[in-house]
Amino acid sequence: MYVVEPMSWKKERLSIDEEEQDIFEAANSNLENANTEQNTEELPNEPLAYLQGLNSGNLMQFSQQSVLRDMMLQDIKTQINALPKLENHNKGDYCLSLILEEPPRSHWMFSVPLNKLYIRMNKTFNIDVKFKIKMPFQPLNLRAFICFVKDVSEPVLRCQNHLSTDPIKDDMSKRSSLLRCANPNSTYFGTDQGKSIIERYSVLVPLNMSHSSHQGGGYVRQTLAFNFVCQNSCFGRKETCLVFCLENVNADILGQQVLYVKICSCPKRDRNEDERKLGSNKRKEASCASDDEEVDEERGKKTRRRTLQRDVKEENESNDSCDTQAFPSDWNVSRTEDGNYRLVMKCSKKDMLVESIEGMIEKTAAAMLRSPQNVKLRQHANHLLNLKKCALKLS
Repeated sequence: MYVVEPMSWKKERLSIDEEEQDIFEAANSNLENANTEQNTEELPNEPLAYLQGLNSGNLMQFSQQSVLRDMMLQDIKTQINALPKLENHNKGDYCLSLILEEPPRSHWMFSVPLNKLYIRMNKTFNIDVKFKIKMPFQPLNLRAFICFVKDVSEPVLRCQNHLSTDPIKDDMSKRSSLLRCANPNSTYFGTDQGKSIIERYSVLVPLNMSHSSHQGGGYVRQTLAFNFVCQNSCFGRKETCLVFCLENVNADILGQQVLYVKICSCPKRDRNEDERKLGSNKRKEASCASDDEEVDEERGKKTRRRTLQRDVKEENESNDSCDTQAFPSDWNVSRTEDGNYRLVMKCSKKDMLVESIEGMIEKTAAAMLRSPQNVKLRQHANHLLNLKKCALKLS
């Protein structure tokens, strides 16, 4: 019987008669020597050298994978400890989106052109979180926190007036958080000095993967309820926004959506005022652009006027230098009683006739673009199209 050991073969003897022992040992000794000489070059004594010689490319791949893994871990750690970026993205391909449906006579309003929520303090608003299911399944959470628009590094803290009257005493993170969530199993994080995403005051809500969307397509839609316990006036009326981060259990950010928010005492008034300012700014920009266009148009008119005068002059000179040719006898150009113009011509080839009609159609179409309400141009275009059909039917 033979037992395999690393890089060598050894023999284990069973009980043999003493008379046959010498002959058996001599035969096996010769066979063992022959095998050793044959495998000396194939099996080196050092296992690492053997593996390197066997497939050094795989060992290099293992090393690269190790370095890549360390880089990915460092990137995740940097991402968690980084300042928030006010941008929408779906890096994890979960197609994260937010849906706000404003109910009638509510305590909050939403401005579509500004992407901004206007709400009173201590009033709850519902927002639907929609995302796509991906394989393999993994638990997902939604982290929500409030952030200053112009200074993302400064943490948003509650004012002392509202903080002193807060009834919550046992959970300091929830007590100090300006944002509250009514969904069960919500967890609060953060400190007063926290600046990064993981350190600032935030609410983490576990998402239920079984709440499928009515639209289908592998999407999940879950309703979350939030409210604010301070106003923008508590911290100098600075512009704020609400950041939603889709995360896995390792706090990797898979998607992000930003919603601008203003916590005020009169949402309708503030929304209308901000939208009026937005419309006024757009009109100013349009007015400036119109002034520039008028200047360019005036320059263009002068250029076209000079070009036309030059062309007319050249045409007159050309007509004076050569005899004016009369129209062919089978052509007829005249003006009708109703003030229109009539052209009768004869073409020697069908292709020339069709090309002439197509040229008139092209000119008419260009005129229709400049005057889309002109009924006569539209009728003329229809007549030309019918004329082209008749011309194509000619043999």
